[in-house]
Amino acid sequence: MTPAGTLSIDALRATEYPELDAVFLNSASYGLLARTTIEAINGLTARRNRPLGVPDPEPGAALRRARRAAATLLGAGVDEISLAPNTSYGINLGAALVRSGAPGRIVVSAGEFPANVLPWLPLRDEGWSVDVVPTVGGLPDEAAILEAAARSDVRAVSVSAVQFATGYRIDLEALGRVCRARDTLLIVDAIQALGVVPLSPADLGVDLLATGGQKWLSAPWGSGFAWMAPRHREKIRPPIVSWLAVEDGAAYSTDGGYHLDYLDDGRRFEPATLAVQDYLGLAVAMELLQEVGIEAIQRHVTGLHDPILEWARARPGVRVVTPLDPRRRAGILALELPDAERAYQALDEAGVRAAVREGLLRLAPHLYIDSGAMARVVEVLDGVVS
Repeated sequence: MTPAGTLSIDALRATEYPELDAVFLNSASYGLLARTTIEAINGLTARRNRPLGVPDPEPGAALRRARRAAATLLGAGVDEISLAPNTSYGINLGAALVRSGAPGRIVVSAGEFPANVLPWLPLRDEGWSVDVVPTVGGLPDEAAILEAAARSDVRAVSVSAVQFATGYRIDLEALGRVCRARDTLLIVDAIQALGVVPLSPADLGVDLLATGGQKWLSAPWGSGFAWMAPRHREKIRPPIVSWLAVEDGAAYSTDGGYHLDYLDDGRRFEPATLAVQDYLGLAVAMELLQEVGIEAIQRHVTGLHDPILEWARARPGVRVVTPLDPRRRAGILALELPDAERAYQALDEAGVRAAVREGLLRLAPHLYIDSGAMARVVEVLDGVVS
């Protein structure tokens, strides 16, 4: 893999997004695919139809490449990565890990995306309690979450690294420190963080991290991965049993009978046959981002927020909901406006794609947006609010 910092954002934008003619500020829903990513996906799909198909080793090589790119992104071992189709799969894997212990309390925050809350609710039927910590001013109450994490009856805390509607970036280092001290499991939905902020789960005390690839990683829908701290690997049985998750599973033979001898790495949690072409796309997408460097992407994206922040400060009736501190932001900038839907429609008509979430106008620029485009956004918003 090419070292970080060898590709500038301007160079990537020119070569990978040469025909981008709209201002796409909706990367918190899905990121735009780079040209190289599209070519990799389409190339493998086309090669499948050759007279002899693709060589037998090629699909496995694509999956290994995706695991390697994910491991590099997280500063983790390749054996710690489990490829998965979405964040929900990873959070359900976290629920299986939590189930391996005695029943207690699970703490989540109000305002979480449903994928990070719904998998916990069935545990109520098994004697668990799911405590939803109310927000303060629409943002997670970090002090209350930290206090709950320190309670002796709390078994797990499940949070988003970055909130989907407000863009609030939680202090995972502080939360991980409290959870480690109390032996409380920390489960993290990282889909709104990875690709725009650096994140090393092992260093932060995370027990399980889950993500889809379609947002800030700019990868295909239906691609993603989970990371589990290696010390937990043997505690649970995979929630889905795959023929590829066991020793000699790919031998294509039943001579030795049928045995659940699980692999001793993250593949034991992968769900059978994966969409190989999409995981090749995920690998290429992550490699491109890492050529630029996640820190450089973070600086670029938070810099794109600056014109909006400057405009908002001068406009009565406009409130920036996302924290102003760049350390507590990722890619999302959420605004409370007199009429968010009207602002969304005006932006859409002007060729700017944003989103409305929880009544807030959500702007989510990525590395394929330049600073000049944000002046266009300010002009449209100013016309609406004025």
